[in-house]
Amino acid sequence: MTHPLPAERKRALREEMLARRKRLTASEREEASLAIAERVASLPAFAAARTVALYASMGAEVSTAEIARRAHAAGKRLAWPRLAPGALRLTFAACPPGELVSGRAGTREPPPDAPAVPISEIDCALVPGVAFDERGGRLGRGRGHYDATLGALPRRAVRVGLAFEVQLRAEVPREAHDASLDVVVTERRVVLARPGAGGAPSGG
Repeated sequence: MTHPLPAERKRALREEMLARRKRLTASEREEASLAIAERVASLPAFAAARTVALYASMGAEVSTAEIARRAHAAGKRLAWPRLAPGALRLTFAACPPGELVSGRAGTREPPPDAPAVPISEIDCALVPGVAFDERGGRLGRGRGHYDATLGALPRRAVRVGLAFEVQLRAEVPREAHDASLDVVVTERRVVLARPGAGGAPSGG
């Protein structure tokens, strides 16, 4: 019997999970996003982080508005991703949540004059995804931007996936270039894919 290749399995799973996420109502997503923000705020790694990389949510993704509000109120530097034409790895720049502007492909990103944030200074990175598993596997939209970026983060940076519970699977298909997460946070639980990953950032 021939088994589907990882890329084929990813395509099928991506379609299934995007449809599942879209079936959540706006009020369900809002309520779940607030619960996720509460759990993220309770992570020692997030509390101790000085610089937090955070995406501006779009479509049916977990909303990051409350996380951004809490981080900004706590005096953390918010590093938002920016995609340069032709680049695979994301770059980051800092600004308050209210200063984001329209970017490429309908995303929101820091304004052109926002100060750059070296990737080496990121302590905690919160990332979106389409599907996740309890071992830190993540399936994105297939463009590879976050895999390249997560792999370039300093070793001490804690990599956190934000997901609705319906996005968790027993296993997400992986390929050699796929980056792993340390923690996955849903509205119901905090999954520590790497023991001790929810703790404070350490040197190194």
